[in-house]
Amino acid sequence: MKVAIPFKDLRKHYDSVLIRKYKEMEDSFEGLIKTNPIIYKVYIKDYGDFEEGLTVVNPGKVGKEFFMTKGHKHKKVAPEIYIPVAGKGILLISVNGKETTYELKKGNLYHIPGNSGHRLINTGEKPLEIITIYGKNAGHYYKFKFKRRIKG
Repeated sequence: MKVAIPFKDLRKHYDSVLIRKYKEMEDSFEGLIKTNPIIYKVYIKDYGDFEEGLTVVNPGKVGKEFFMTKGHKHKKVAPEIYIPVAGKGILLISVNGKETTYELKKGNLYHIPGNSGHRLINTGEKPLEIITIYGKNAGHYYKFKFKRRIKG
């Protein structure tokens, strides 16, 4: 039984990794680029009832729009927890069409409502790293659409 879970170990000890490149999420951005860089990675550790992820959003832009996660809503109403560990960024939450942004601060814990769409945006020059904790059976719906654009 593991009581303490070191966040940094996720890069070495994960069960699966999700890698999102630009071409997979081209429709998420307003601009276009010719290359196919890695936008973000998620290192996932399975604990049975829940999963822990380390989301690493690379710095960069497509046109004037910052690199971001594809964003999603859960298939089942299930909350999620975000814990920023490095970098600079914004959390975008959409509930019933109302979108709110939060500037992420290391050391804070962010509760994502179970009925919301949510996306991470890297506004800095270094990777944005966020620990995520969510119920394994929550499911992910990636066709959720966001209205707000974060540009720099």
